[in-house]
Amino acid sequence: MLPFLRQPKVSGGFAEIQPAASGRLVVRLSGEWSVRSGLPDAAALGAALEASPEVRRVVFDATAVTRFDSALPAYLLRCSEFARERGAEMETATLPEGVKRLLALSLARPVRERAVHEEEVITFLHHAGEWGIQSARSWRKALDFIGESVLALVALATGRARFRRSELTYFIQNCGADALPIVTLIAFLTGLIMAYVGAVQLSQFGATMYVANLVGLAMVREMGVLMTGIILCGRTGTAFAAQLGSMNASEEIAALRVLGINPVEYLMLPRLIALTLMMPLLTLYANFIGMIGGLVVVSAMDVTVQQYFLQLVKAINMANFCSGLIKSVFFGALIAWAGCFRGMTSGRSSLDVGNAATGAAVLGITLIIVADALFAVIFNVIGYF
Repeated sequence: MLPFLRQPKVSGGFAEIQPAASGRLVVRLSGEWSVRSGLPDAAALGAALEASPEVRRVVFDATAVTRFDSALPAYLLRCSEFARERGAEMETATLPEGVKRLLALSLARPVRERAVHEEEVITFLHHAGEWGIQSARSWRKALDFIGESVLALVALATGRARFRRSELTYFIQNCGADALPIVTLIAFLTGLIMAYVGAVQLSQFGATMYVANLVGLAMVREMGVLMTGIILCGRTGTAFAAQLGSMNASEEIAALRVLGINPVEYLMLPRLIALTLMMPLLTLYANFIGMIGGLVVVSAMDVTVQQYFLQLVKAINMANFCSGLIKSVFFGALIAWAGCFRGMTSGRSSLDVGNAATGAAVLGITLIIVADALFAVIFNVIGYF
């Protein structure tokens, strides 16, 4: 039989451990239990349970407790850990109701217990399922936004769209004139690099003059519009996504809906119109600057400026010239739509705003590359070139 154990008083509460019949152990609590007075050592219960392996139930008797604070639940929680380790159950019928509720809340840890004691094996199918669910949600959002965009364009065509004209002026300047420095730099370097690569090869056959054909055709058909589109994806598309994402996070877009204003019309249309109008002009400018970059290379190879531009006029026909302009209109609309879509469907945290800007750049570049490939196939099928 387990001997009677009485813990020394810790300036307030007592904990007396007494054996009982039928494999029980009684812990009698008495006195005033407070954090300031300190707690009895709960390890005494662990020692008592270890000394009596036959004990399967620990009964707590708190009828003699006169006053308590959080010290009593803390002591009981520590005792419950010793009891659980020894496979003993706790009986708390005589505890105060508040203490029993706190103890039950502390012991009910389904999420933590599961996280600690159950290792979930995340399989490939689990990842595939999560990816499928997220993809389905993204496609649903995209289709909803496409529908809203079409309705906004119909409202624009019929003169019923509501947006501020001053914003349209601002975005025209932001998408056009403000983008000239970076477009100038990238287009010039693109033309220079193409001319240098072509000159290295063509000079072996004495055909340095045809570097003008290479640079001119590449710029007006592909590189001018493509590089301009990529630049605007990184500069303007991400800015649209960040602006609208911040408005979504601060619930400004929700406020517009409450006021009866269609946010797609009010926020997307000025950006879409501005970028669609400015993209062809920037493409023309990029084509010209790229040709100037090619001139810098060939001018060092005994080719005069007059010869260079005469060769450009011979190489570039109207079909080649217009193909880049046709693509630029669609590229501008796709970039603006991608930025607005990512911004207006983003979450409401600062992290979501950053993810929206990143997603706008990725989606915009992907869309213009896919569109460029489709245009190449279409132009080839209809015999445009």
